[in-house]
Amino acid sequence: MKKILILFSILPFLGMAQEKNRIKIIEPIISANMKVTSFGCDYIDEDMYLVNKDFVVYENCNSRKVLQPDMKSFRFPKHNEREFFALDKNGVYFRGEKIKTDTTGFKIIGRNNDYENPQVLWKIKDTVYKNNKKISVSDVETFQAVECFNGYYFKDKNYVYYFDKRIENSDGSSVQKSCNEFTFDKNNAYLNGEIITYKNEKIIPVNDVFLKTSAFVLTRNNDNFTIHPNVDAKTLRGLSRSYSVDDNNAYYGTAVLPVKKENLKNIKVWDQVNRAYLSDGEKVYSRDNDLKNNFDAKTFGMLPHSDFCFDKNGVYEREWIEADKKVIYVKFPYKYNKPISEDNLFITDDSRYIMYENQAYDPWNKKLYENLTSEQINLAKENKLRLDKVGNSKIEVDETYDYLLYKSGNTIYWDGKKTIADAGTFGSVNGVFYKDTKNVYNYSRGVGLQVIDGLDKETLEPTFNGFLKDKNYLYHYHHKIIKSKNIELLGIFTGYRRGCSQDRSPGSNYYLFKNIEGYWLVQISDNVTIRNLGNELPDQQEWIPNLKQNFEN
Repeated sequence: MKKILILFSILPFLGMAQEKNRIKIIEPIISANMKVTSFGCDYIDEDMYLVNKDFVVYENCNSRKVLQPDMKSFRFPKHNEREFFALDKNGVYFRGEKIKTDTTGFKIIGRNNDYENPQVLWKIKDTVYKNNKKISVSDVETFQAVECFNGYYFKDKNYVYYFDKRIENSDGSSVQKSCNEFTFDKNNAYLNGEIITYKNEKIIPVNDVFLKTSAFVLTRNNDNFTIHPNVDAKTLRGLSRSYSVDDNNAYYGTAVLPVKKENLKNIKVWDQVNRAYLSDGEKVYSRDNDLKNNFDAKTFGMLPHSDFCFDKNGVYEREWIEADKKVIYVKFPYKYNKPISEDNLFITDDSRYIMYENQAYDPWNKKLYENLTSEQINLAKENKLRLDKVGNSKIEVDETYDYLLYKSGNTIYWDGKKTIADAGTFGSVNGVFYKDTKNVYNYSRGVGLQVIDGLDKETLEPTFNGFLKDKNYLYHYHHKIIKSKNIELLGIFTGYRRGCSQDRSPGSNYYLFKNIEGYWLVQISDNVTIRNLGNELPDQQEWIPNLKQNFEN
């Protein structure tokens, strides 16, 4: 449901009656004759499960089903893009269809890129499925994506698969990471799931650029090959995804680097994330460019899983100077007292901090923390260190709630500033909503915590599909909707969708609820409009005239 509610995430801020740090709940608009005005779909334009207390409603564009799962065990799995899946103790639901099976080991493996005809690969402990059908693989336990969740190739320990089609004579244990239609293993190169050859000879991949046979070095452009006669096929070997070397030259892509032949034996390469460097012991090259930054070539290196580099003299990040149309390397602002080495430099697993001696640098927020304790350094090694600055003092972050919002000791901070929230009882309600024993809060990265007046903090909780409720009412963000007693969500219907970037009309959805006062049609747009339909649903022409099928209550 998040996908739908995001369309209207600015709703609370339009016409909102609020002071800077206080927000008041807005009453709904009451209509006597509102009807669903659908745009393209009978129901909602995404797959969605509407989870109520005793039942679940599944909807997509043109279908709706009332499901009776085991509610205690009903849940959504991880990586559930487009909300195709749900689980209970008795089976798997795929797009509303129940597949009776043991759910042990359930995992979504990958999907294709056809939005209109989606194909999803998933598995349980002993079976792999494509959508709702079983497929055959040689080893279920090791079946996985070669690289990307939405890539072309999958593998198990024995074979490579072009999506769900097994490629004979392939080797799953050696297949190279790939997100596109081309990949290779120790046996073959593959294009669109087929083994490719050149002049009836098997092609051997070198790296992401070069291929070769016993006599030719090639590059591929779609279905065409280009021969590179000046590259030695016999001695060419890959060094990384972009760098390679033969007995005569070093290459970035197909470009020859000006490395002396006698220095080829000294070559080291780093090719990761968005950067690629080569050192021959005398010079450092960025991709195929000779760097003029006076890096120390013998001690040059890169920090893992990052774009940051270093030598014995410092740690650097690359920066583009638009006015001069050139790249410079900016040294991190440590207090340098010892030569940089792998013994006194590391990056945390989440790339939050680069640690040098007893200093931590946050390159994303340009903050340097000095004089760290040995305990804090150990926390960094365990990827548990969280720091911020309050004035000129550093503080240790105990818990992070959202960007800029965190707890340190007995205080909740936003952007380094103390808030009025009670740290002992502060916690998340749902999304941007938090509460403590004193207040309910809305959190905005640009404003911080704002007190919301009019909600019952003791009973406030998240409910179906992104809504909130307390003992009195149901809410959408800061808009009151209807009474919450015996509340049920029976359907969602596509409202208005913006046509282009110039369309400033607000988007909308319609919702059918039922509570102690009967049935309610609700429109959520830049405001909330409600209509009571009575204790019995009226004829469809009275509230949803364009629905092409009977609405199952």
